[in-house]
Amino acid sequence: MTGTAPAMTADASRSKTFAFLVAFVASVGGFLFGYDLAIVCGANLYLKEVFHLSQAGFGFATGSAALGCILGPFLGAWMCDAFGRNRTMMFACALLGIGSLFTAIPNDIVTFNVFRIIGGIGVGLCSVASPMYISETSPPRLRGGFGTMYQLAIVIGSVTAPFVSYLIVKFTPASVAWRWMFASEILPVVVFIVLLWFLPQSPRWLASKGRMDEALATLTRIGGTDFAKNELEQIQTALKEETSRFSELFAPGTRYALIIGLLLAFFNNWTGWSVMAGYIPMLFEAAGLQDRALAFLQFAVTYGFMGLVTLVACWTVDRAGRRPLWLIASALMVLVTFLAGAVFHFHLQGWPVLVVIILCTIPHGLALGPLPWLMMSEIFPTRLRGRAVSLNTAFLWVTIYAGAQLFPIMTDYSQQKLGSVAGAFWLFSAICVLSFLFGWKMLPETKGRVLEEIAASWRKK
Repeated sequence: MTGTAPAMTADASRSKTFAFLVAFVASVGGFLFGYDLAIVCGANLYLKEVFHLSQAGFGFATGSAALGCILGPFLGAWMCDAFGRNRTMMFACALLGIGSLFTAIPNDIVTFNVFRIIGGIGVGLCSVASPMYISETSPPRLRGGFGTMYQLAIVIGSVTAPFVSYLIVKFTPASVAWRWMFASEILPVVVFIVLLWFLPQSPRWLASKGRMDEALATLTRIGGTDFAKNELEQIQTALKEETSRFSELFAPGTRYALIIGLLLAFFNNWTGWSVMAGYIPMLFEAAGLQDRALAFLQFAVTYGFMGLVTLVACWTVDRAGRRPLWLIASALMVLVTFLAGAVFHFHLQGWPVLVVIILCTIPHGLALGPLPWLMMSEIFPTRLRGRAVSLNTAFLWVTIYAGAQLFPIMTDYSQQKLGSVAGAFWLFSAICVLSFLFGWKMLPETKGRVLEEIAASWRKK
């Protein structure tokens, strides 16, 4: 039995279309992820004034959703295994709807933070279930492009949020603008819930529950008859060899995969963009841009540019491979974060600030953003995938929260010591050097490989 997938049969075009639509719908979870976390970037310009927040309180309000996102994966580990990946996404949508509604109406910061955390749990559930579902329902030769769609959806959500914020600021009173920003998320949540009703269960989840006929039917729709028979045979073989004990995550081989997943999660955020992204409008204001509506618009432009780069990643990830893209992106990010630090250190204003921030989106959109989400769902055995991805994703959200909480403190400290915020960017440059070394020495190549083959490779180690 080989580890490569067989060529698709005569119904390949129809199967590919179905697989694409399944991945497309599941990636809407990424849209909600991006929208939810980007909408606070516009609102936080008002929150500090409305609730009279300290720097620490401001950092907590900005990052409070990430606390819920940390909790979400632990709940997701159980829900994904018990009820399936798409049912977990539906429950996540319900929490996001509750969070968006009740963060729009509070008059105190405690209530606001509580419901941001509840909404964050929904984001955390989506961040586990959506990439895992896409990975498990995509043919191996298309999995990279389909998996990268999740990051593309995050970017589209992150672009949409500042555009919506821009319109709200232009056409609503300043006293309620931030409330409408949070309430606006209800519409995409409802759309996602409706679309999820039409998704099949993950064939690997169905197989793990002994529902082989349903698994075979779904695999046939995804890749054709020959593909389905070969794939189901490999899934059944892998399930017989695997256990579902949590302790297996720390066994030799699988433990190495877990370390790789944790490092992917760390570098996804601390190579620069994800930490600074929540404060981009404030960075524009610090650089002399006083028009808030225009700050939102420029924020949207930066994410729009990242969207174009992520489209390139969707096309290249199954051609160039994961490792080459990671190495190129890490090296580029070393240069652009160092340059961004220089721009802020010498207090340049206007277009240089916009240019360096746009430059920071290129390596993130090319690899540092999408590849961790893709590869964390590729590298683990089927029975352990839910728990392993949940653990990795929870750690990823810890790094996101830490970045949101620490960035204002980092920039204040840098301002005191260097007279500018440049120190924070130069710290990112140093971390990007470590990211390059990680890609060079540790990161596996998963391009074109069947999930069961990737899982088996850890046992060989």
